[in-house]
Amino acid sequence: QSAKVRVEERPAKTPNASVNAPTDTSPTRRARPQQGDQTHKEDRRRSQQKDQSHSEERRRPQHDDRKRRRRLEEHRDERHTLKKLPTSESSRLSPRNSDLVNANRERVGSLPPSPRPRKSPVRAERKKPASSVAVSSLGQEIERCASVPVQASNVRRQKALVSAMPSPVDDREAGSDEPVAVVSSVDAVRQSESQYEDYFRWQDGEDRLQTIELHLPASGATESYSLLMPKSFDRESESRDEYLPVNDLISTVRAIALYLVDSSDFRHKVCGDKENGILRQLERARNRLNGRDFVGAVHEFNRLLDLERVSSNIGPVFDKSHIPSDLAIHIVEQTYNRVVAPTVNMLRQYKAFSNNVYGEILPTLVSEFIERAGISHDTTFIDLGCGIGNVVLQVAAQTGCFSCGIEIMKVPARFARRQAQEFEQRMRLYKLNHGAVQVWQGDFCESTDVQRMLPRADVVLVNNYAFDSALNQTLLQMFLDLKEGTKIISLKPFVTPDHKISARNIYSPESILTVRRYQYWSQCVSWTDSGGEYFVQTVDRSRLNEFLAQRGML
Repeated sequence: QSAKVRVEERPAKTPNASVNAPTDTSPTRRARPQQGDQTHKEDRRRSQQKDQSHSEERRRPQHDDRKRRRRLEEHRDERHTLKKLPTSESSRLSPRNSDLVNANRERVGSLPPSPRPRKSPVRAERKKPASSVAVSSLGQEIERCASVPVQASNVRRQKALVSAMPSPVDDREAGSDEPVAVVSSVDAVRQSESQYEDYFRWQDGEDRLQTIELHLPASGATESYSLLMPKSFDRESESRDEYLPVNDLISTVRAIALYLVDSSDFRHKVCGDKENGILRQLERARNRLNGRDFVGAVHEFNRLLDLERVSSNIGPVFDKSHIPSDLAIHIVEQTYNRVVAPTVNMLRQYKAFSNNVYGEILPTLVSEFIERAGISHDTTFIDLGCGIGNVVLQVAAQTGCFSCGIEIMKVPARFARRQAQEFEQRMRLYKLNHGAVQVWQGDFCESTDVQRMLPRADVVLVNNYAFDSALNQTLLQMFLDLKEGTKIISLKPFVTPDHKISARNIYSPESILTVRRYQYWSQCVSWTDSGGEYFVQTVDRSRLNEFLAQRGML
């Protein structure tokens, strides 16, 4: 009965009340007003109006500041536009428009100056050179780009230096007597002149010369050589990335005397013996840091070369179809030191442990490749992954054959094209012929140029030292287009030496290849000082045809 009484004392539920809503009959809690209560509506409306007024007060200052900034930006843009408008433009306007422009000038001129956005120093000064810019203006371009402030990043500064190097198109024939402008030694040093210092010690009262002219075999051709050296240069161990102009000049004098002047008297005066001769004077002055004697020996060499030019003794002393390897390597390294060495750090921007890892095959090993593969002037050579193009240039110079290459990365491909241009110009200065050179930028697996050249190729070079197995298999499929007898030089084998043809592999590309292994020694590649091995594969379908004929499948 008591439970029944408690149930009866509960208040009745309203129709809109929640079933599970708790009830509280304590006198201290205010009862919820009903939905139609007018008092509750008025309180809610007053609360909303109050909140809205507060929010408008908070937004009003920010809105006014935004409008004021937008107005100032419009005035600043108008000021900048009117200042750039030339007088001749305003004179061609109608009277009404002219008055409007003058009124705007007066109004804008009365505004306080506003700071203009600061541009990047490299982007503000960098200008893409036209193809018609002469190579002789390279010094001015390099001086402009070398003035980039120090706070600019090294990569952007190096890109500015690379983009400043012009790409002229010269259609003169090889061996022409017309002087050709090239990237000189002075231009190469000027790209990083702050990192160089005087090589020689000059006595008091002597002129501190920093450049000197060296005469070259072509008529009227000279090159300016710098007499500076890198501040970090180590006389005990010279780095290939550090360019030393004094050594370059001495090597040029030796190459001209030995190979490019057909006169025994001239050769004796220049080369002489261990005690006499211009070469010995240059080396002695270099070792003693005597600038006066060095300059005097260079002037004497120029005088003797001019006399031989008058006597028409300028010309190679070797078979023109095959340039000595020492001379070809000297010209290729001159090209490298002027085009690549000043900004060589850009070549290190690649993804590690990928197919794009960069490495160079050095000239000594390239000369061995030429001998092993029997490359001659009627050979077609292609380098798949040519990098900066050193191998392509050396093969073209040393053998006179058609030499081409392709590189997928943009920076090395750009260097390769510029090296090809500098190489062609420099060969003219020495009055030497060379094979045609062509360099492409792209993926050799998809390039139409490669697909067109592979069936004609006699020698194919692939530096596949860092290639993965998938890329090597793709190359194997491409080698099916090669003609009989084509040689493939690689640093990793495409077929094992003990490969045997069987019924299971008669359709695999390895069955048309024979391979031989060779060793190379230290200082042959750029990524290691130790030796290694390379492989020469030859396309030979005779073994496969014999296997098929024995089983009646041919």
